[in-house]
Amino acid sequence: MSKNLYGQTFYDSQILGSLQSAQVYLYYLFSIWGVPGSVADLGCGRGAWLATCRDLGVRRVVGLDGDWNSQRDMLDQHIQFYPADLEQKIPLTDTFDLAMSLEVAEHLHPDSSATFVESLCGLSDAVLFGAAFTGQPGQNHINTRPHSFWAEFFFSRGYVLFDLFRPVFWDDDRVDPCYRQNTFLYVKPEHSLFRALEQKGHVCKRDTQFIDCVHPAVYVGLVREFNKLQRSLVNDKVESSPDTTDLLPGAEDLYKQAENQIALRQTDAAADTYRQILAGEPDNPECLLRLSALLLHMKCYEECFQQVQHFLRLVDDVAFAYVLAGQVAREVGHWQESREFLLRAIVLDPSNVYARVLCCMSIFTICGHESEAEAIIHAYADELDRLVCDTLLNSPGEIMAADEAIGVLTPFFLPYLGCDVKDLQRRYGSWVCSIMAAKYPQFTQPLTVEAAPGKIKIGIVSNYFHHHSNWKIPISGWLEQLDRRQFSIHCFYTGDINDAATESARSLADSFFQDANVESLAVELYGHKCDVLLYPGIGMDTATLKLAALRLAPVQCASWGHPVTTGMPTIDYYISSALMEPAEADSHYTEKLIRLPNLSVWCEPVTTNQVVSGGIEIPGLKEQDIVFLCNQNILKYLPHYDGIFPAIARQVENARFVFIASYVPELTEKFLRRLDNAFDIKGLTAADYVTVLPQLGEAGFIALNARADVFLDSIEWSGCNTVLESLPFNTPIVTLPGSFMRGRHAYAVLKMMGIKNTIASNVDDYISIAVCLANDLSWRKEISARICQNKHRIYRDRECIDGLERFLLNVSGREKV
Repeated sequence: MSKNLYGQTFYDSQILGSLQSAQVYLYYLFSIWGVPGSVADLGCGRGAWLATCRDLGVRRVVGLDGDWNSQRDMLDQHIQFYPADLEQKIPLTDTFDLAMSLEVAEHLHPDSSATFVESLCGLSDAVLFGAAFTGQPGQNHINTRPHSFWAEFFFSRGYVLFDLFRPVFWDDDRVDPCYRQNTFLYVKPEHSLFRALEQKGHVCKRDTQFIDCVHPAVYVGLVREFNKLQRSLVNDKVESSPDTTDLLPGAEDLYKQAENQIALRQTDAAADTYRQILAGEPDNPECLLRLSALLLHMKCYEECFQQVQHFLRLVDDVAFAYVLAGQVAREVGHWQESREFLLRAIVLDPSNVYARVLCCMSIFTICGHESEAEAIIHAYADELDRLVCDTLLNSPGEIMAADEAIGVLTPFFLPYLGCDVKDLQRRYGSWVCSIMAAKYPQFTQPLTVEAAPGKIKIGIVSNYFHHHSNWKIPISGWLEQLDRRQFSIHCFYTGDINDAATESARSLADSFFQDANVESLAVELYGHKCDVLLYPGIGMDTATLKLAALRLAPVQCASWGHPVTTGMPTIDYYISSALMEPAEADSHYTEKLIRLPNLSVWCEPVTTNQVVSGGIEIPGLKEQDIVFLCNQNILKYLPHYDGIFPAIARQVENARFVFIASYVPELTEKFLRRLDNAFDIKGLTAADYVTVLPQLGEAGFIALNARADVFLDSIEWSGCNTVLESLPFNTPIVTLPGSFMRGRHAYAVLKMMGIKNTIASNVDDYISIAVCLANDLSWRKEISARICQNKHRIYRDRECIDGLERFLLNVSGREKV
């Protein structure tokens, strides 16, 4: 295979469909069989299927692909990647519980077909296999075959076939059509998967009857390709006749073709049509702009960035192009350049609300020094004021433009700056509500509490009914623990990721509605007539932000999935933790603050099968080094506290501070420059004490926690999930409670466990505690033993659930039956 056929653009274009399809198929397979211990993927691409295996609990995942792919390109860095020529017998001698290869074999030379199957069979006696059917369209499809062709290879090696997925998922739009048509299981009868399938009533096949059927969606694609071929043949004839050149399809015809393809949601085909135009006219500005906009929608960010930059080299006065460039530059990690593009867009079109929102919200970044944080806050306040004043809602077009701008980027990072954000959030929240009221006036009137007989209907609206910190805290606890004799729970899912957590939510809810369309969700929510709506993470995604700005239930509540006031007049209550809130906390919220007992959330302990063995490689780390774990998002580390790290290092000879890099390299670089300066002031070299690890998967975080000696909590925005994830290892935690709830998570956890002497009263105290824990092994062990003894208090806390139930009964006007 030619390596230039498969760059990252190719892989990026496949990744979303692969991830969702993998989540559906692998969850179904593992629910029948159990979670295997090891999986190998031959032709793994970016590792979407292996990353999903990891999410579902597979401990060892191995990917093989051509040498144009690499370890750093894997979605999960704990995928072990090996470069291999897939057209030759692979040299790997390990065996696995499951091997898979999906939509790969069609890209290989036809003469290598038997060798490829032999490689798969050498990896496992259970193979998940699928390859493109005869004539199926796709990039470099040089070896498309009937399914029976491949089946005979497996049959000759002692495998039987299970057509497990097609009968169940044939019409399931969550799965890409290619997987719905092409995916089969080949299993040897002595394998545990064979027995599990038989026990569930699945019947194997030892022949190829009926497996060569074509899915309607794929058939339509084949017809389209046939028609294109016919047109091509006609055009060839036309080109040979000088008298009929006016019949040649021009750019206008191809534009119409692309528009029709987009209308039919055939975005890949539309992008190819635009590329066809550019092949003949590489400097066609209109086509470059159309393709750039489409690629942004398709999340093909790298190619989009290239195309829109090409456009701007040709035309430098189109605001829309600078907006596109600003959006995609941020997606590929160029935050500073993104803001420069957006500022240029505002100069060219000051009335463009979409550009104004992007520009306003893109101001947040890593602060180089304390004064920069203040400057950012003031600049944001000024830009927000101009945005609010200049947003016109006098016509349907103006309302639509403003609606499209909501949530394209939110002030999510504003509270990271450590300031009181209530007034700024009130301005932003009121702005969002005014737009949504203009668009949906039917959903703006206050609704009265009606104490009707029967169960209290609770709605949960979230983008995170999947494996996510918001799912773990607080959603899963609400679903599992609220008294179902008193309450019915109705879930409204705004996201598109489906995994084991999603299936759990479906099974636990009285009803489960999933849709990304805000209007459909609003109609469904309003029609459900819930007594109380709970929004656990307002401000983290667009759909829930918009819905929260409407009046869809008599009582609407936020909670601390995002631990900051929403500023929205449509949100009545903010459900928080009594232990986390300072005494004056009522003044921090536009909502009425509700302090539930203790941590306010039901937490499950980390079970032993989630704690994997094996270490983590930390560059430069010596065995005797004291590892201070600093694994928060680096945006949480404020310049004001940089001096803490060198102050500790001066008193702990073998200190090693371990941070996690941002997914945006320029933020990591700016943070490291800050640390270099802080250590230099103390006469030290940061590189001697600081290690920054790349983004880690779940197993990597577990291994890092296992190696840590002391957990250093970030100040003013404390760790929550990260603190809880350290508890299985009984790692001592040092914290300094902040001024706001978001800076007091670790404080509350330590108070819950009755551990007060690692809670600092000021910065000097924080440094002193950290130094003592590092240098005094006996005290470190004592604190660790107390965590081990008392952490059970954190888990399965019935008081917080009882408190939530009392609140829900009270605000819905009911009494306990």
